[in-house]
Amino acid sequence: MGKRLIIAEKPSQAREYAQALGVGNRGDGYLENEQYVITWCFGHLLELERPEAYMNLDQVGKRWSLNRLPVLPPTNEFRRTVKAGAAKQYQVVQRWLKSSEIQEVICGTDADREGQLLFQELWEASRCQKPLARLWISSLTTASIREGMKQLRSAGSMAGLTAAGNGRAYADWDFGMNLTEGFTSLFGSFDTARKKPNVISIGRVQTPTLALIVEREWEIERFVPQPFFEVRAEFSTALGEYQGKWFDFQDETRRLTKLEEAEKIVTKTKNKAADIAKLTRKDVQEPPPLLFDLTSLTIAASKKYGFSAEKVLQVAQSLYEKKGITYPRTDCVYLSEDLIPKLPAHLNALRQEPYIGFAEEAGRYGVPKGSRVINTISAHHAIIPTTEKIPLARLTIDEQKLYDLIARRFLAVWFPSARYAQTDVITVVEEEHFRTRGKVLLSSGWKAVYSLEEKEDKGVEKAIKRKTKRKDELESREEENVALPPLNPGQKVSTKRVFIEEKSTKPPQRYTQGDLLKAMEGAGKQIDDEILRQQLKGKGLGTVATRPAIIENLIERGYILQDKKALKPALKGSELIRLIKERLPKAQLLISAEMTGQMEFNLSKVEKGQQTLEQFMAEVETAIQQIINELRSFERQHGKVPLALAPKQQSKRAEKEAGGPKTTKALGAKVSRVKKADDNTAMKSPSEALGKCPRCGCEVIEGEKGFGCSNWRNGCRFVVWKKQLCGKTITPHQMKCLLKKGKTPLIKGFKSSTGKTFAAHLVWENPVEGKLKFEFKTSTQ
Repeated sequence: MGKRLIIAEKPSQAREYAQALGVGNRGDGYLENEQYVITWCFGHLLELERPEAYMNLDQVGKRWSLNRLPVLPPTNEFRRTVKAGAAKQYQVVQRWLKSSEIQEVICGTDADREGQLLFQELWEASRCQKPLARLWISSLTTASIREGMKQLRSAGSMAGLTAAGNGRAYADWDFGMNLTEGFTSLFGSFDTARKKPNVISIGRVQTPTLALIVEREWEIERFVPQPFFEVRAEFSTALGEYQGKWFDFQDETRRLTKLEEAEKIVTKTKNKAADIAKLTRKDVQEPPPLLFDLTSLTIAASKKYGFSAEKVLQVAQSLYEKKGITYPRTDCVYLSEDLIPKLPAHLNALRQEPYIGFAEEAGRYGVPKGSRVINTISAHHAIIPTTEKIPLARLTIDEQKLYDLIARRFLAVWFPSARYAQTDVITVVEEEHFRTRGKVLLSSGWKAVYSLEEKEDKGVEKAIKRKTKRKDELESREEENVALPPLNPGQKVSTKRVFIEEKSTKPPQRYTQGDLLKAMEGAGKQIDDEILRQQLKGKGLGTVATRPAIIENLIERGYILQDKKALKPALKGSELIRLIKERLPKAQLLISAEMTGQMEFNLSKVEKGQQTLEQFMAEVETAIQQIINELRSFERQHGKVPLALAPKQQSKRAEKEAGGPKTTKALGAKVSRVKKADDNTAMKSPSEALGKCPRCGCEVIEGEKGFGCSNWRNGCRFVVWKKQLCGKTITPHQMKCLLKKGKTPLIKGFKSSTGKTFAAHLVWENPVEGKLKFEFKTSTQ
């Protein structure tokens, strides 16, 4: 009787299979006993050949150029070659696939599109005709492996997944190889500092992701703060005080944009009697959060611990291989119905400190069966702890942090909803309306799982979080979760104090890695509602498994920078997106998140057998041919147009020690990064030139703390600092007006030394020295 050959994705996975199946004899690149041979890959052992393999180099030459493009092999003519360093293990796998000792082959790679593809590459290369089955499991516990071996899937059931894997690989190759060469031949240059070409890398998912970051930065730069005013009142009763915020009873969305309006309300209501016109009380429930998929886990770990997307994936994969959690590369937040009888065993794995008390209480509530937990799943269910009790002390610090997030989220879904008493009060003073909201916790429910953790966490991160929370509360006091004094409809209250708070609209925030993952998943739309997020899955940029690597590639290739937690574009990235948006209309599909999301959706149709691989690739090839033709037309009209070089980056070790890549703080250092080039040969970023320097006539650009001359290296010392007297900060738009017209628009909200607010223009006192003075608006009384 022959043996069964199991091919794993990596050695660690093979060891878990061997332990579960009692395979102990070690060979060179494999393990075996009388029943099984277990061998492994190191990820992909094969890779697609480079475009040159399909070219006649004597005719088209070896130098990158548009004359060599496009290269679009038919799906049945793509060729693969053994990756560097993988030849030895490749031969081991091929030898066993062809061995007469083997009677059946089992694909045991990761149960996803990429795992299926890397096995299929080897299977097709071997031309093996032996019976083939698929091991499809969601955790590497002994019980899961043994159960999976009893329920092997047929090879035919994987045909769609294989086709989608090839479709992803072929499409990425077509886009990346053709358009990277095409764009680099036109817009690349030689980086003398790094002594290598400045490659303009283009990717099916990478480029639209870059566009999200660049366009967000442009939104921030175009943003002009709009001042507005809020009127607040403090009311007093015999049993206590409370606060309310004014609102327009006819139009609740209306803001007070004129100080005079706010002052009239204060004058009208100050020290006047007030009535409680309306009071409603109701109990509200807050259900436990949904279980984690990889995206929501990454967002949580990024927010709490500052982990990058790639780090979360690496740590989660390590926990999976240590049998601590179920399969992490999942896009599902639900569990399947067949898991219900097994959930007590998963809960039992948490009967250890610091979770034992919560696990025992959770068990008393019974197995969760609601639709927020048990629902239709995709290929894999949500990430939860496995049935094996993992000694937490054996985990690294980062593994403990991620395991804690997963364990507490799993515990939380066993608990009931948190209950609140919510009170809404409308107080009327002289026909002016003030709203107050109070919200008091009645029953903590699932929040009890997190309360002890919050009390014990007294580190810097928690202190920062509390500080931010206090700031948010000050800015939105009507939403405070505070207890109100006893109040009744129609009750008379006293107006103790009425005051004005000046505020201004805020620009959109830069993406963090967690925010960007959300936007990628929603094809450019950042969706915060978890239920809606689940419904819109399938049309995003990339997959849960590939998105972290896309972000890292953008950083490594010099397109974006990491500034603490925020992502911002480098000049190279901004110039590329501006070039495509303004001068390459056919190539704009490369920066369309919706278009790329639709391609990902079409790949899922290939997986389900609703579209053929050839139909999918025909659409890809048409798009690439159109873009190459457009690049040829651009070259005839404009010639070569070098884009900015990648920014200098710290070494990984230096970044780690510094807590992330450092941002340039000095104005001069920022100026030095601006690429000096003729207007006809380079794209300008939106903030590059604000006007002419009054001292030397060169361009004035924005730095972090001020606006300075780009000619600073040659001795020009012109600078206008952003922070001016009386509490206001100059914006780029105001600086542009100052340079062009000699004065800014009217700026409101200056504060005198006595605390009085006023409005004024800023005008030059001495433009050469960058000195300013006030010009007050002439009264029309």
